[in-house]
Amino acid sequence: MNIYNSDCITDNNLIDKSIDLMICDPPFGIGENDFDKYYKRSNRTVTTKYEQAPDNYEEWTYNWLSIAKNKLKDNGTIYVISGWSNLREVLNAIHKCDLYMVNHNIWKFNFGVYTKKRYVTSHYHVLMLTKGEKVKYTFNQYCRYGPQEKNETGGSSAYKDMEDVFIINRDMRQEKEGVIKNNNKLASELIDKLILYSSNKDDQVCDFFMGSFTTAYSSIKLGRKISGFEINKELYDFNMKKLKELKFGYGLDSLKKVDIKKPKNQGKKITEEEKTNIKNDYDKLLSEGKLKKNISSILQEKYGRGPFSIKNILDSLK
Repeated sequence: MNIYNSDCITDNNLIDKSIDLMICDPPFGIGENDFDKYYKRSNRTVTTKYEQAPDNYEEWTYNWLSIAKNKLKDNGTIYVISGWSNLREVLNAIHKCDLYMVNHNIWKFNFGVYTKKRYVTSHYHVLMLTKGEKVKYTFNQYCRYGPQEKNETGGSSAYKDMEDVFIINRDMRQEKEGVIKNNNKLASELIDKLILYSSNKDDQVCDFFMGSFTTAYSSIKLGRKISGFEINKELYDFNMKKLKELKFGYGLDSLKKVDIKKPKNQGKKITEEEKTNIKNDYDKLLSEGKLKKNISSILQEKYGRGPFSIKNILDSLK
């Protein structure tokens, strides 16, 4: 572990081009120290020394993001998590840093700040960035679900999991577990998901704003090396002690076992005859009263094609 009790902008401990994955959840510049006015929660487990962002948010974001880019490997990935209030400034800084946005994801969580005269905000932006459009970055498509797995509605579990709206509840158990956190802790499930999709075992993960150390805990659990910064000494001392008690990769054996059984004809050219046969079978099964989701599964099995392939073939013949 190379985690420092210092500022990511002024500290130069990290080696350039040494990081595979960065997950950065900087202060949003929205007065986080005042959150207790809006959230009904106990203060016993919330640090009183939350470090807020400077007034010039765009310049400050550009400063730390340009450093992050230098520390990232050429094929690495950066996730920047942001609220909506300063999203324009974050996007401007990304543009100035010449970073490429692969995805603009949304994390939808289970509750937001109570309001009377506007809609309740219950989401954050999760921006997936690389050093360029043609970068061959890590993306483990079947890290959580196999290509043939179905969800409760009969759809593809992998497809649903890769949709760019992540519906994940906030962590609510820290107070009972005696954890000291900052005012804006990320959900462990969210960080686990980003790490599994965008890194591999023994990769180097980094967080410039450790905060509640969620990225650090998830990285060690999932067998990733961790580095980063946290300027708050209370949070740093508390969490560094707990991290040293953890066994590297202790959560790997408990991960869901994914069966990556790919369709036998995946990648093979689709002939016009095959397209016609698939369409005829589809029409026949539909006339027999079978549900569309069940028809797709039948056709996948018969023709050795994946769900997206079957869908694309049927769409092209409409």
